Amino acid sequence: MVDVEGGPLRGARLLLDVTRQAFREMRDGTYDAFVWSTLPPLNENGAVVDIGAHIGYTTLAFAALYPDRQVFAFEPNPVNLERFRSNIGLNPVLGQRIAVHQAALGNDNGEVVFHSSGNVDDETSSGGHVDGITPPLDAGIYAKAGFRAFTVPMRRLDELVQEGGWGRIALMKIDVEGAEHLVLEGASNTLRTDRPVLSIEVHSISCMLALVNILRPLDYEVRMVHEHRPSRAHIVAAPRTHTQH
Repeated sequence: MVDVEGGPLRGARLLLDVTRQAFREMRDGTYDAFVWSTLPPLNENGAVVDIGAHIGYTTLAFAALYPDRQVFAFEPNPVNLERFRSNIGLNPVLGQRIAVHQAALGNDNGEVVFHSSGNVDDETSSGGHVDGITPPLDAGIYAKAGFRAFTVPMRRLDELVQEGGWGRIALMKIDVEGAEHLVLEGASNTLRTDRPVLSIEVHSISCMLALVNILRPLDYEVRMVHEHRPSRAHIVAAPRTHTQH
């Protein structure tokens, strides 16, 4: 257990192996720092949805940044989810506004084969991905990390919002290792009616093309805010009316 020393979660406590770089950055408050500096203001009420929540760092950060908003988080990997729930338990004030769902979001309701590592502390469990997409890394890397296949629930966001009476969605963060376009396909009604801001890690050129083809007809402006490497980047997409505020 460590105290977070900076960033949006400063003062929070997390279970982290800080011998690993990503977890050390979470402790320092520098992990994905560009996300917080590139998000436009949320000028309207509404909930935040964190899709691909991993161990909860970003979900808890959203709860800290937006103290008047509900945060809905999705994480299909049970070992990530166990650590996530422990981290929520260490931060009960923030946790009061977080609802966690053990499911993958996509373009269908049912079940999907999910490939993932069972090891949180070596950082490999962050690479889990659904079957049927092109994952961002070579197959040998996943094999070396001990990835296995198992079945998880898949849901469309549109139906969940309606069933749960969640109200308006103001912001969606998506980090799903190559299934970004499937998430947006399953949230088509939400995109049209709620016009949320989108913060998305894009894992391939083909995914970027698919996202642009989905978002441009909806009059979203897409801008790249961080290039991780030539084949992976982070984008922010917002309705053009939002960007004019």
